[in-house]
Amino acid sequence: MVVFASVLLLAPAAAAYPQWNLGLSLGAGARLAPPAAREVLITAAVRTDATFGARTPYAWRAGFFAAVGTTDFVTLDAAAGGVLHIPVSPTFPLLVSLGGVMDLAPTPGRAGVLGRLWWGSRSLNYHSSYGMAAGFWVEGRYRPGDGTADVLGGIDLDLRVLALPFIALAGWIQSRS
Repeated sequence: MVVFASVLLLAPAAAAYPQWNLGLSLGAGARLAPPAAREVLITAAVRTDATFGARTPYAWRAGFFAAVGTTDFVTLDAAAGGVLHIPVSPTFPLLVSLGGVMDLAPTPGRAGVLGRLWWGSRSLNYHSSYGMAAGFWVEGRYRPGDGTADVLGGIDLDLRVLALPFIALAGWIQSRS
């Protein structure tokens, strides 16, 4: 939240252009603690983030993220927090996220913290605020209430990327008419 508040305060002076995306996050990992509960985990989520900064691929950007997902198709959880876009490469930046996670079902209210490291292709759209992204991530979660610690890794696929085959098919059908 500190990152988000800082972005809001600096936005008028820094001409903070928004860039956001929406993606499907798929992964697997392991529960590391407590030792008696070690198990393999599968995760799936819909995740969005918005970053603000200069309209250049070389700029550091900051913003926020939100996600709703499931672990092992048993729990439903929501996560939100801050994200920092580090331009290690103009087309393959590094994103660092830190936030909170809360179970919505089956045990509502079980809270924790998470940290994520993301690396992949992320476009900067000069004509719109939506930028496509696809990449790899590693995430750690800790829930102090029950002492569980999870480490997960996976891929993010932009939902617009997943729609491209259908868009191409529609264009092909229209060109045949």
